[in-house]
Amino acid sequence: MSDQPTPDRMIGTLIGRLMESGEGAFNKLSEQLLANPLFLDAMRRTIEAKGQVDKTISGTMDLVNLPSKNDVARLIDDLEALTGKLAKQERALAKIEQDLVVTKTLVEGLVAAKRRRRTAT
Repeated sequence: MSDQPTPDRMIGTLIGRLMESGEGAFNKLSEQLLANPLFLDAMRRTIEAKGQVDKTISGTMDLVNLPSKNDVARLIDDLEALTGKLAKQERALAKIEQDLVVTKTLVEGLVAAKRRRRTAT
């Protein structure tokens, strides 16, 4: 009974074969496309056209005074940088506040000691 494949094992084997076959076909097709100069030229022209479209859209957005995707991304980057700087300044301010508390405590201690000396004499 253990020699006969179960339905689950048969399905698993079939799926594995289909995946291998599909991967092989995909790899073969990819290699053929990348070896085809016409395909590569079409891809190059498509990328160039997309760049031109992006420039045109960005120019149009500027013309009607609307932010482009790049403008928003730049603003987000600037905000993240400012947030980091602000956090650094807050940490520095907290350190200064701690130092002031320590200094105040020391000064109060010195003043109290001086008063005690005055009253003792």
